[in-house]
Amino acid sequence: MHTGHVRRLLTTALFLGLLAVLSAGVIVEPSLRDTVGTHPMPQAADPSARWRSLRVAIVGDSLSAGRSRFLGNGLDDETWMTYAVGDGIEFVGGWARSGATPDEMANAVRPIADVDVLVILAGTNAVRIGKNVADEAASYEQIVEVIQPEHVMVSSIPPYDAHGSAALTYNEDLQEFTTRKRWSWIDPWDAGRDGLGWIQGFSTDGIHPAGPRQYAVLGESFRKRIIEASRLPRGLDV
Repeated sequence: MHTGHVRRLLTTALFLGLLAVLSAGVIVEPSLRDTVGTHPMPQAADPSARWRSLRVAIVGDSLSAGRSRFLGNGLDDETWMTYAVGDGIEFVGGWARSGATPDEMANAVRPIADVDVLVILAGTNAVRIGKNVADEAASYEQIVEVIQPEHVMVSSIPPYDAHGSAALTYNEDLQEFTTRKRWSWIDPWDAGRDGLGWIQGFSTDGIHPAGPRQYAVLGESFRKRIIEASRLPRGLDV
């Protein structure tokens, strides 16, 4: 009796031990599949990728170059970009110089990596020397080809007191050209324009905003339109 009882106890113990080992295998196996098998556990998206700032480049003339008359010297209180940056917009460079025409910009601009939005504000000096959009169309195309941004925004030129009618015609032709290229056309001058001219006090020379306060208004206008452009699908400008 004693020997049989011991045998039964040993048999039961062996059975329970085997059951424990098999149970552990059942628990461990799906855990391994979830981590290293063909169906890995889903990973959370990196939130910083969704909220990174828009990388914005600009190309232009004195309206973008600033007080120093050359954008390469950095942003200052007389370039509209100073008032557009921050809170989701990052300035990543470009080229602007006082007196530059679109063809001079096209020859001077250099590639910039990963540009989300390129803003081109160019043409006032073309009007000054009697050129039209047909003369400068290839220059706009070359600027875009060099930068290769996700979105292209072409701005209207401002009122030009000395050549009001020619500036208006240039804008009309530039808008048509921009639309044909499927770029974004913007007109940020509504806060400073009165017909073919300027609102009183917004410009003192009939070509440029009067000073930092007016450039700040222009910068806010550009900022609004850049943010709107960021909502477009990648690679599409309308």
